[in-house]
Amino acid sequence: MNQSTPTNKVRIQPLVLTTVAGLLAALVAIFVFKVAVGLVINYSLIGAIILSHFWMHAGHAGNGQHQEQTSLSNSHDQVSPVPVENERKHGCH
Repeated sequence: MNQSTPTNKVRIQPLVLTTVAGLLAALVAIFVFKVAVGLVINYSLIGAIILSHFWMHAGHAGNGQHQEQTSLSNSHDQVSPVPVENERKHGCH
């Protein structure tokens, strides 16, 4: 058997799939289940907030992103760690 892969594969981005699925769900809720448009908009905004929060924290998935950096300071012959402010490069926190 000759198994060949097509050369011009169409790949739809996950963001586009999520958007289209959300719009279809909203239209089904409004026209099939007769849900109020304002209620659909409210729940859509809540869903968008949750999804955007996951997107903002996607950069934190690396190893050791939240480890606190410390430096040592000598005071009165004792070594004590002094926290150094982390550089924030991702997300909302």
